[in-house]
Amino acid sequence: MNEKERLLATLRLDPVDRVPCACPLQTGTIDLMKASGAYWPEAHVNSELMSKLARAAHDIGGLESVRVPFDVGVDASAFGARTDQRRLIRQPAILDRAIRTPDDLLTLQVPDPTRAGRAPVVLESISKLSQHCPNIPVICGVVAPFMLACQLRGEQEAIIDLVLRPSFMKQILEVTTEWGIAYAQAALEEGADVICLVDGTSSGDVLEANQYEMFSLPYQRRLAEAVAKHGGTTILHICGNINRNLRYMAQTGVNGISVDHCMQIDRVKQVLEGRVAIIGNISPGSTLMMGTELEVSMETKKCIDCGTDVIAPGCGFLPETPLDNMRTMAQTTKTYGRVAKGRCP
Repeated sequence: MNEKERLLATLRLDPVDRVPCACPLQTGTIDLMKASGAYWPEAHVNSELMSKLARAAHDIGGLESVRVPFDVGVDASAFGARTDQRRLIRQPAILDRAIRTPDDLLTLQVPDPTRAGRAPVVLESISKLSQHCPNIPVICGVVAPFMLACQLRGEQEAIIDLVLRPSFMKQILEVTTEWGIAYAQAALEEGADVICLVDGTSSGDVLEANQYEMFSLPYQRRLAEAVAKHGGTTILHICGNINRNLRYMAQTGVNGISVDHCMQIDRVKQVLEGRVAIIGNISPGSTLMMGTELEVSMETKKCIDCGTDVIAPGCGFLPETPLDNMRTMAQTTKTYGRVAKGRCP
């Protein structure tokens, strides 16, 4: 069973020989940039460098996947939002909003992902990765509809719109959902195996359960259904505490749910009752960036014992993460992941 077969089977809830170690979120680190010669910010805008740095996470870091892009500004860039790309150790930041008034929405069209913003760079990188890495799962990150709406509108303004102008927010969500479908389908056509829906704003820390049910769930579900019809698989990652909305996340139709390090794997498994694969959730900060190799190994084993289906960081790798810690997480998974799971400590 090769790495692609193992991860895709895991996401389908089929039997596998061991727990895989993959990262559905950003994998670019300073150590990998030095080892590969592919650095930010150039790797954000150059498909050859982007694919080279993505491969480094597999070839040098030991992860069993490759993932692009390295930031969450690509989708907004397709709508004309400017992003700051002049940073070595921080992802590009969105500098302005595309939707300031309801009138702006009247002229807003769903962009062509093969032509708009930095999306073509990502698609070219996926094509290169799929050709050079036929047995490695290629993951493409797509910003989920509600998070993209917040990026285009401004997060504070979007939260206010939920209460005062819900119909306006739903109009924005229609546009961002259609973009997500078009972008995800283009990525699958270029060779992506998995679409990871990234949502930093749909956690229980931001949305009440009824708000998630109204403004996130239907649009995530439509995107997941479109990916499935196109032959792809989906992972949904929502940052922060998701206990409040976890039962709704299981109704989106995604194949896997990636959870933040603040969540308890055994609790998540209990709520979801085997309906989707669970991915996570080594702490990217206190353990992977700041911890020792022993601490990384111990936390990895704990996640496996608690029932995680795929070992991964609880969020994207922080750029300062030591290469040895990335390798330790991967190697521990490959060895300990074959052992029968024990009881969660």
